[in-house]
Amino acid sequence: DYDFLADVLTDVIHLHDKNLTYYPMGFRDFQSLKPEIVAALPSPDNAISKVASVGGGLNEVGGSSASLDKMGGIDETTVSDGRDSPAPKFAISSIGDNQPSHIKPIRFPDPGPLEGVKNRSKCIMYMKDVSFTYPGTTKQILTAANVKITQDSRAALVGLNGAGKTTLMKLLIGELSPDEGVGDVWQHHNLRLAYIAQHSMHHLEESINNTPLEYLQNRFYLGRDKEIAKRSSHNLSKEELAQSQERGAICEIIGRQERGKTLFYECRRAGRKENDTDWEPITSLQKKDEFVMKMVRNFDEKLKAMHSGMDLRPLTKEEVRLHLAEFGIDEDLAMGKIKRMSGGQKSRLVLAAAMWINPHIIALDEPTNYLDNDTLAALTKALSDFKGGVLTISHNKAFINELCNETWLVGDGVVKAQAIAGKEKKLSVAERRALKKGDGEDFSLTEAKDNKKLTSAERKAAKAAALAAKGPIKDAYHVRKH
Repeated sequence: DYDFLADVLTDVIHLHDKNLTYYPMGFRDFQSLKPEIVAALPSPDNAISKVASVGGGLNEVGGSSASLDKMGGIDETTVSDGRDSPAPKFAISSIGDNQPSHIKPIRFPDPGPLEGVKNRSKCIMYMKDVSFTYPGTTKQILTAANVKITQDSRAALVGLNGAGKTTLMKLLIGELSPDEGVGDVWQHHNLRLAYIAQHSMHHLEESINNTPLEYLQNRFYLGRDKEIAKRSSHNLSKEELAQSQERGAICEIIGRQERGKTLFYECRRAGRKENDTDWEPITSLQKKDEFVMKMVRNFDEKLKAMHSGMDLRPLTKEEVRLHLAEFGIDEDLAMGKIKRMSGGQKSRLVLAAAMWINPHIIALDEPTNYLDNDTLAALTKALSDFKGGVLTISHNKAFINELCNETWLVGDGVVKAQAIAGKEKKLSVAERRALKKGDGEDFSLTEAKDNKKLTSAERKAAKAAALAAKGPIKDAYHVRKH
């Protein structure tokens, strides 16, 4: 925020090549004296202008962030319409195999197919008519929020500060729950999702004396992400643990089956023999005490880890070192203390840890606020190449234009989704028919839960059943006239 610096600074100290140079002047005078230094500083609009100058011939992003007050936090004119003028170019094409040596690339793993989903354009998460009020307050942050996400989604959550963008994201990933009895938040039971919060560095606070290699080994010990287990939506309190041990209460979830369109869970109850279990539908478990659904979520996470191969992936020194190298953390950094890493290097470590699970969806809260120029450039390139979906909260117009194909404007308790002009998604035939009937949104959400991919044997059985239902084929004959 250059205006803030101009109002506050009386002196400037420039750090370069391990030397400190003192300038007894305000920021505007320093900007006039050393424009090349200021041009390289991170800002909402030229977050990677330094990389642009290295790449050569690429358009630099300029301007002030002050214009981002329209449309609830993002200027209407900043998102290109694909016709009148080109979008501000995010200079990331220099990040790749032939990049400048000082910019280390980030490479995300391929998430692979989502088991049970026909194709990438199918809805795998949605929120319908959700309301949310923080405990102890009366103000509703959301009143009738509706969104849907596919593996092809590239959505930017925009809006004024306090409008509910982070709340919306936390509701989607399961860190918060909607008001009881109001609305529905659903995600595919096999979906793997990585969430990188705005203050994500707190994950490292307890491990600053460990090495990055030790941090990943400790976090994913036994094939589970300890950070997910700490969430309030997954972590059972002492009272809930005691409640689960009462005679007849569900004390453990040990299995899951899909019967038709409904998930059933195998439940073990306190006071019974180990092999004396019950199978209950998810609809029944949702009506029980909250600790039961926490057990369900924890069991789902266990199965997701199995599907991703995380439970079989060895946490050996070599395996973790190779993974960290994909995020620009070389062997020397991997074996050094986390407390000695720079802010950008710690950000890369947080990204590396989040991607260990091979997620299908990545959710990032204000990534342009806490990343340095080089890391932001490498991250944007990695997100552009990523084979899964991306949700991000950002006020950075260049970042949004480069990465996203739609914006979600959050305000007045609702969410308005709008495609970025020139990046509109083509509707399927079924979606177009549903829109003509006026139930397009309900169609896509209903279809999501009925999104089961049939095996070859199931398709053959269905075909045979359809033929059998038609009955025997009558022989055709001709009556001759005599």
